Amino acid sequence: MSRESTRHTLQVALVLCLVCSFVVSLAAVSLRARQQRNANDARDRNVLYAAFPGELKNEADLPRFFETWGVHGLNQFFTQFVERRAVNLNSGDTVPGIDPLLYDQIVASRDPELSQQLDLQTDPRRDVAGIKRREDVGWVYLIRGKDEPEGKIQSVVLPIRGYGLWSTLKGFVAIDALSLSENPSTAVVRGLTYYSHRETPGLGGEVDNPAWKDKWPGRTIFDREWNVKLRVVKSPEASHDVDALTGATITSNGVSNMIEFWLGADGYGPFLKKMVAEGQAVEEPARGDDGG
Repeated sequence: MSRESTRHTLQVALVLCLVCSFVVSLAAVSLRARQQRNANDARDRNVLYAAFPGELKNEADLPRFFETWGVHGLNQFFTQFVERRAVNLNSGDTVPGIDPLLYDQIVASRDPELSQQLDLQTDPRRDVAGIKRREDVGWVYLIRGKDEPEGKIQSVVLPIRGYGLWSTLKGFVAIDALSLSENPSTAVVRGLTYYSHRETPGLGGEVDNPAWKDKWPGRTIFDREWNVKLRVVKSPEASHDVDALTGATITSNGVSNMIEFWLGADGYGPFLKKMVAEGQAVEEPARGDDGG
């Protein structure tokens, strides 16, 4: 058979396709564990960005931050100072036995057996964040102070997500644990960060701008009845108001809506109430079986 025949050309192309497919599949499988580790590390870095907005503006600040805390890297910091706790979002109770490396609450929200559809017919405001389904179990990150590694909780970091203008924004909000321990109306934000969104650059995309994120620390969150008062508005007047993003009203409203949802009764509200009632915000935290 001539090497210049159509049949030979097709055979060579087929063999090349099969070899390339095998190489790509092998690389994907062999790198899967590394990709997951990288994703977990990126998540953990964003937890710290929310909890320590003054010290951590970006990844370049991490080496000095870890040196100050006397640890060698991200994993050691989480081992010594962070408790990952899985909680039932309906009751606020701790759920033991869930592996933080394997359980993804966003993936769980798509599984009817691990989540619930939000009832929009009887209560349209229930899905104010626009997520449609909410997982039954969510992660909480409890960060202890470096001078009391087995004592007081310094920050409570909560995952948040919700729809903006073009996309679902995913991030973390950190609450000052000491302020939360007094009563709901004294609770203040430590920081906020977003790690995933597709909002308009220069407008809604400014949720990533350090200058805007600097407006969040110290903002009050609740009233005395645990109603979420924290919001993003054009003309801030109260201690719970954050200045809106210029030219990005829909994204700003989306941020307000997801804060209202995830800190409210369908989000982490039951956990926060239980935490305060049991004195966990100021006492030594109970170590769960879910890792840390």
